[in-house]
Amino acid sequence: MTAQTYETALVEKIARDPGTKSFRFARPAGYTFTAGQFLQLALPSPEGPLVHAFSHADSPTEPHIEITTRLTGSAYKNTLDSLPVGSRVQIKGPYGKFVFAYERPRIAFLTGGIGITPVRSMLKYLVDTGGQGRAEGQEIVLFYGSSTVEGIIYREELEQFAAALTGCRLIHVISQPSPGWEGHAGHITARLVRSEINFPATWTYYVVGPPGMVAAMQKMLDELEVPAEQRITEQFAGYDS
Repeated sequence: MTAQTYETALVEKIARDPGTKSFRFARPAGYTFTAGQFLQLALPSPEGPLVHAFSHADSPTEPHIEITTRLTGSAYKNTLDSLPVGSRVQIKGPYGKFVFAYERPRIAFLTGGIGITPVRSMLKYLVDTGGQGRAEGQEIVLFYGSSTVEGIIYREELEQFAAALTGCRLIHVISQPSPGWEGHAGHITARLVRSEINFPATWTYYVVGPPGMVAAMQKMLDELEVPAEQRITEQFAGYDS
């Protein structure tokens, strides 16, 4: 599908945690995308349009477009956060090939923080379509790194998705765990991956997040001896802008 420009309006803002919000826009007539793709969102400003790329957090099965982002204090993010509901904006898309490989027998997602957005898009679509088209016996494991338990984005939904999808597991990794946390603490490492999945070099890995995290996960996959053709990456360039 070829990227095109559409006009739409902001319909809802949802606080995810103190520094993260979701913004929902009306789905323009004729706009279609594949779960996991991204778009460009242009905001009006006195100096001219401000443009930023965002992964779809929504699924094609949902009636709205949803982006979720950290509010970093940049000119763009401040403009986005201050938009009144009903404001008109432009989107251009879809873009990207970070989409689900239905035919692969074993898939592991490696992400952290706001990198969860395209993964949420894919898993929501799989749930809503009953997993139709998945390889028989396919396994899915989501390794999701967060700073704190309270800062896990889409936590309840992700747990629901894992319960609804046959062969799907959700593994949280908390770098600053609170007392009583019984899951994995620290960061996603080769040792942790080996402890959770068998024969890790045979899996297909989806790596998504800020450039630093993607680089760290690539180094980890080198340690696990994962071939290049089994790595699918999406880098959130301009993460802080």
